[in-house]
Amino acid sequence: MDGSRLQQTLKRNYLSIVLLGAAHSFNHSLFVIAPPLLTLIMTSLNVSKSEIGLASAVASFIYGAGALVGGPLGDRIGEVETITICLGFSGFATFIMLAAWTLSSIHVYALALILMAAWASLYHPVANSLISKTFAGSVAESMGWHGVGGTLGVVLTPTISWFIGATFGWSWAFVTFGVLGVLLAMLFIRVFRKDDEGQVNGGGIIEVFRIRALWVLLIFNVAIGLFMKGVELYFPTYLKENRMIDPMWASVAYTLVLAVGVPAQWIGGKAADKVGSKRVLIATSAGVCASLISLLLFPVYIVGVALFIILYGLSFYAHQPAVNALTGFLSPQNQRGAVYGVFFFTSFGIGSLSQFIAGFIGDIYGLDAAFYMLTAFALAALILSFKLPDKKEMRGH
Repeated sequence: MDGSRLQQTLKRNYLSIVLLGAAHSFNHSLFVIAPPLLTLIMTSLNVSKSEIGLASAVASFIYGAGALVGGPLGDRIGEVETITICLGFSGFATFIMLAAWTLSSIHVYALALILMAAWASLYHPVANSLISKTFAGSVAESMGWHGVGGTLGVVLTPTISWFIGATFGWSWAFVTFGVLGVLLAMLFIRVFRKDDEGQVNGGGIIEVFRIRALWVLLIFNVAIGLFMKGVELYFPTYLKENRMIDPMWASVAYTLVLAVGVPAQWIGGKAADKVGSKRVLIATSAGVCASLISLLLFPVYIVGVALFIILYGLSFYAHQPAVNALTGFLSPQNQRGAVYGVFFFTSFGIGSLSQFIAGFIGDIYGLDAAFYMLTAFALAALILSFKLPDKKEMRGH
């Protein structure tokens, strides 16, 4: 490859990472709008924690299950086209929240969440597959930069959504981010033209389960999802109800978790390229357990919350590029889209069950009991991390 062509390729790759980081940001922003506004939403809709938890769990399950469609769809019609569809339609779905707010209807709220989740679910397997194929030699670090882009944009979402929701009504927080998603979809159409590089049809979803090397990683991913989705939804509410922290500061605390996660994405990816994904995943799994134990048991509550913010932010977000890179290394290239779809489903889809279970336990026994359950899932992930295959990227090709 001559110098000018190499420069053009590198420029295209960097632009891809920037745009994918922005898309990643929006994709996750949709699902961190509700937690800081949860009390307002429940009051507006006149529902309990278990009811709001059930609606969130159904949407999260669909967010995970839709990834089973996203990977193969990207192989068939192209990654850029799939991402554009994902951004545009998930953005438009947020406008349904205005009807939920006006009608005070949990059913319309659930419909909006489900449609947002269904369209947003297409993103991750397509983006991860694209990165794993494009950035040979630094896959984990590139996954980390992609994560940095996503988390950097998401980091202010809880605080922004709280101020918009408290000032204008909670539905307008969703609509604000929805408009940004539609604008980003238009940017994708403008920057990228039709890519006809040729898509390679690989195996289907069933073939993924025949890859024996992935089995332990799949179960590990389920355990991660089971604590992740519960913490994601209920952490601000836990601080308000169990630690008597003002709602605004609870939103700031959630923002700080995301802020810590920004450098953690790059650190996790860089470390995985250096020492291997397995070691990073053992360390980050231990860090998540320590964070939850600190939150629940540290005698000085404010110190326990601070330790949780630092340890959980570092550990949870550092694990993501490592697990995504390891998934790619264990997968045949022509099946990678389907593999990432299955893995996203196991984490976000099956993991979403914890939102309903935690809400149900929280209604009966309080959120302390719910967070003990989430800690048990984190301990299961730690145990499984020692059984993960130790595979690194082959250099030089």
